[in-house]
Amino acid sequence: MHNRPFCWLICAIILAVCHCIPASAPAEDGCQINLATMLVARDDTTIDPKLETHIAELQSMFVYSSYRLLGEENLTLATGQSGSVALPGGHKLDLTLQHIHDDRASLDLHMSRQGQAVFQTRIQLLNRGNLFVGGPKYLNGNLIFRISSAF
Repeated sequence: MHNRPFCWLICAIILAVCHCIPASAPAEDGCQINLATMLVARDDTTIDPKLETHIAELQSMFVYSSYRLLGEENLTLATGQSGSVALPGGHKLDLTLQHIHDDRASLDLHMSRQGQAVFQTRIQLLNRGNLFVGGPKYLNGNLIFRISSAF
């Protein structure tokens, strides 16, 4: 029976070590979201140098001759948390991180203008992945969004 103090010491050490190890990094760190807003049009041939690495991919999906970066926003979201981004033309995009599973983040997107829904969808992004989403008409073209994640 003199092993009982030793067992209590071992249990206390195990509990202390387990308490110091984080359960999962994504839950603590959240998901970093980058939203790049682009104006695309057919009436000129302007290509923003900041978009050069994405031009081939953009041109394979969208039939435009002009691609201009209007701005970028960064959000850090925890599971269940929402963030909003003000967009050109009075639009607003709400992003909600639903969950992170394996190497994918599930996000709900809800775009509105003056309180009226424009579109709503759910996407899944790979860790360090990109997704291009076509948006509403704006000025002489359309808005396109590149949504990127890191977790």
